[in-house]
Amino acid sequence: MLRRDPLALLGLALLAVLACARGPEEAELVRALEARLEAGFEEGLFSVRSFRRRGSAPVSDIGDGSEGLFVYYDAELAFEREYSLTSWRGLNVGTLAFVLGATEQGISGFSAEGNRKGDVLSVSGRLAWRGAPGGTWEPIDDVTPPPRVEAPPFPVEGTRPGAVLRGVRALIERDPGVPRPPRDAAIVDELERAVERLDLRFARLEGKITLGSGQPPGTYYDFGAAFARQASAAGLPLHNYASEGSVENGFRVQSQLLSFGLVQSDVAETLFQGWVEENQLPQPDLRSVASLWPEAVHLVTLEGSGIGRLADLRGRRVALGQPGSGSRFSAFRVAAAAGLAPGDVPDVREMPLREGVAELEAGSVDALFVTEAIPAPALQELARRRRDVRFVPLQPSTVGTLSDRHFAYYPLTIPARSYPGQVEAVRTVGLASVLITNRRTPGPQVTQVLELLVDGSEALSREYYRAGFISGATMRLGIAVPLHPAAEAFYTARAGKARDPAPGGGI
Repeated sequence: MLRRDPLALLGLALLAVLACARGPEEAELVRALEARLEAGFEEGLFSVRSFRRRGSAPVSDIGDGSEGLFVYYDAELAFEREYSLTSWRGLNVGTLAFVLGATEQGISGFSAEGNRKGDVLSVSGRLAWRGAPGGTWEPIDDVTPPPRVEAPPFPVEGTRPGAVLRGVRALIERDPGVPRPPRDAAIVDELERAVERLDLRFARLEGKITLGSGQPPGTYYDFGAAFARQASAAGLPLHNYASEGSVENGFRVQSQLLSFGLVQSDVAETLFQGWVEENQLPQPDLRSVASLWPEAVHLVTLEGSGIGRLADLRGRRVALGQPGSGSRFSAFRVAAAAGLAPGDVPDVREMPLREGVAELEAGSVDALFVTEAIPAPALQELARRRRDVRFVPLQPSTVGTLSDRHFAYYPLTIPARSYPGQVEAVRTVGLASVLITNRRTPGPQVTQVLELLVDGSEALSREYYRAGFISGATMRLGIAVPLHPAAEAFYTARAGKARDPAPGGGI
C-alpha cells in the first residue's frame, strides 16, 4: 500500500488554498462577467443575482508568456425581459455557454417555451485572467489547454480477432486530437471507420435500434450520443453510429442498414426525389419522423484572403465536408445557385470539419464551407483563437434562387455575436435537421422514439442542449419527405389531445 507523507499532503492542501485565494477580487469577477454578457451576448438581458467563486487553477502558458489563471465560479443570472434561448432564430444556449466559459450542461433553468422576466439561470463556468504589472489581473478570452503528450506504444496482446480489436480500439482512443504524422493519421482514420462499421454490425446482431449521426466533434454526433444514453436509460437499447454525415445516413436508412438517421432537410429532399448530379435514383422508402433544429450554411475565410462573396471563390482553394456529409452537398448546391461552374474552383478538398479548420489556419485552403447549427463549436474555437476569422455573406439573389427552387431552404441570418469577434449579422440560407427512417420500420419503434423525443425532451436537453429546440410547434417544419405512418398518427393523436378540454372542465 502506498504511504503518503502527512507533511507533503499538508503542503499540497496549503498550495490549493493559496491557489483558490489568488486572482482578482469577487467584485472584479462579477464586473468581468457582466461585461462579457453585455459585449458577447444581448445587452441588458441578464443581471447577476448571485456569484460564488469555487476556486482557481494556474495556466502555465496563455500564448504570450504571461502568467494566466482560470477562476471557476457558480452564478445565478436573472432575465430582465422575455427571451428564448432555444429559438430557431436568434442567439441561443450554445453562444451563451461560450461567453460564460461554461459547457451547455453547465447552464440550467432555460425553457423550450422561452423564459420570462425574473426567471433565473444557474451557471457553472470559468473566467480566464492574465497577470498584469503591479500584481493586478486583467480578464482575457478563454484559452485552450495544450494537447497532451502522446503516450508510448502499446502491445497488442494475442492474435485472436477479439484481442486485435481491443488493441485497435486502444490505439484509436489514445490521445484524441494529438497531431500525428500524415501516414499514421491516415491509418488511424481508416481503422476508426472500420471499428465504427463493426460496432454497427454488432448492434444490429444484438437487435438494437441504430441511429446514424455524424463525426465528432459535431452537432449530430453529440445529439446521437446523448439520445443513445437517454434511450438506454428508458429501456430502449439504441446504438449511435458515427457516420460520415447526412448522405451516408440517407443511403443506409434506405437500405435498412440503419433504423434511423439524422439528415439535413436538403439532403433528404434530394435523396427522396433522386440526385441527378450524382446519377442516383430516387430513394422512395425514406420517411420523415421529426424536424429537430435549424441549421445554416457557413462560408468561412480569413481576413486578407480577398474573399468577400461567393464569386470570389473562382480560382481559389476550398475545403468542404467529407464525401458522405451534408456540408459537402450544401456547398455544391450553394455554389451552383451562385453561378459557379465546377471548373471555376479548381482545388476542392473533401475532408472532415476538424481537418478543414486546420487547413484554413495553415493557409492550405482559402475558404471553408460548414453546414451546421448555430453556433458550430469548431467555428467558435477557431474564432476564439484568431481575430481574423470572417464569415462570408451570400448574395440576396443566391438566397432567393435556393429558396425558390428547393423547399428545404429558407432565408436566414447568423445573428451578430454568434461567434467571437462577429460584430455583424451574416446573410445565408437555413435548413432543418430531420430525423428519418424507412417506411418498413415497425410503427411501434417509431412511436417509441417520438415519445422519447417529446416526453423526455426536458431530460434530454440537460444531456444536450439542442434537444430543447425540439417542440410540437416545430417538429414538422422544413420536411419535404412524407411522414412515416406512425409519425403521422402520433402527431394527429397529440393534436387531438391538445384540443380536448381538461378533465371536469366542461364546455
